[in-house]
Amino acid sequence: MRVGLHSGAPSRGDAPDPFGRPDRGVSTLLDLASALARTDSVEDVALAVRDVVREALGACFVSLSMIDGPWLLTPALGQLDDDTEQRCLRLPLDLDTPAHRVARTGRALSFDDLASLVAMFPRAREELQRSGLRSGVILPMTISGGFRTGSVTVAWDRDRRLGEEEVALVTAVVDATAQAARRAQLYRERRDVAHTLQAAMLPELPVLEGLAVASRYLPWSTTDEQVGGDWYDAISQPDGGVLLVVGDVAGHDTEAAARMGRVRSMFRALAVDRGEEAPAALVTRLDHVLEALGDATLATLIVARLDPPGPGRRLRWTTAGHPPPVLVDATGRSTVLAAEPDLPLGVAPERSRHDHGIDWPAGATLVLYTDGLVERRGRDVGDGITVLRAALERTHTEALETLLGELVTEHVANSEDDCAVLAVRDVSRAVVRPRGSVDPGVSAGRATRR
Repeated sequence: MRVGLHSGAPSRGDAPDPFGRPDRGVSTLLDLASALARTDSVEDVALAVRDVVREALGACFVSLSMIDGPWLLTPALGQLDDDTEQRCLRLPLDLDTPAHRVARTGRALSFDDLASLVAMFPRAREELQRSGLRSGVILPMTISGGFRTGSVTVAWDRDRRLGEEEVALVTAVVDATAQAARRAQLYRERRDVAHTLQAAMLPELPVLEGLAVASRYLPWSTTDEQVGGDWYDAISQPDGGVLLVVGDVAGHDTEAAARMGRVRSMFRALAVDRGEEAPAALVTRLDHVLEALGDATLATLIVARLDPPGPGRRLRWTTAGHPPPVLVDATGRSTVLAAEPDLPLGVAPERSRHDHGIDWPAGATLVLYTDGLVERRGRDVGDGITVLRAALERTHTEALETLLGELVTEHVANSEDDCAVLAVRDVSRAVVRPRGSVDPGVSAGRATRR
């Protein structure tokens, strides 16, 4: 492995004694604490430590190496040539390099000149000579319980012996760095688990004869976990119809995602158990199951059943405290399928629920969504639905994936809530979709209630 200093790395051979002022050590640790407080990744931690230590101690090289299972990860910090830094990003932990040995054994290592370092690692003589590093110290990173997490290397391009105060300062720096790096590592692991959980819960949409189906899910969170309680699903029916659902469990975290997963799984099981069941009856059973299992999940939900292609095709739906769907016909005229919503799940399972229905227009597009798509701070939900209708009318000739992409663009910039969108379009036969002026004030359609 070739090691060489990046041409832009400064030489600190003439750097003044960092302890010319008695308070320099305290000042350095305060600077480090301030820098580490702004980090949320191991890479950020490594950059913070590099900048503070190079400034305080006149070092020309500072690196952080983190144990990750059988690997040692060393973020690229622009101090070595690019090829070397890329090769060092992820190396087996059992390699015998200075950083690897210290990380693996937990025993510190220091060298006052190049000859002493070569004597400790004779097989790496050529690499060490090419590195340009002549003195330094490598300290293990350990956290409570003596758990080893990696190592920190501080080196100079001149022969140098560290004084007692410098050793104490570097030790304090590494102790603080170990805690920050481990916190960042755990944060990344938690985020990765959350993302995996969320991805596992998003369904693979079925291929349906005569229907195009598309979806979007955009989580929102005050953290970087990016998980939440919104979901969608599309379940093909034995008779050729399709059951569509969009739901919203309260919350924006892994707990909300877990509760959403339970509700979604129960719904799927019930839907498959009685494929012919009307939406209202299906949601009623779901509510009773949640109550019987002691699950206090509060959720809104819309379930729609679209009949298979043929004469008298109908769309039936039920709403459990959820925003109304929007239907766009082949000419681009939108209709809000407004109907009195029933109560959300988890409120009063004994209350009756109702189905609503309309004749399905050939070539129509149906859009189901959660309130994150239309709700904004300072804006009424009704105004948000009006904006949604205008967007659907403007883009109704676009491919379904493109249409949804345009719908969620505004959401990404302005929302403070999760957003799930599910859309289906009738493509069972060629339909003329003319562009042109469409009255944005088309009144909401009337739905029959059964």
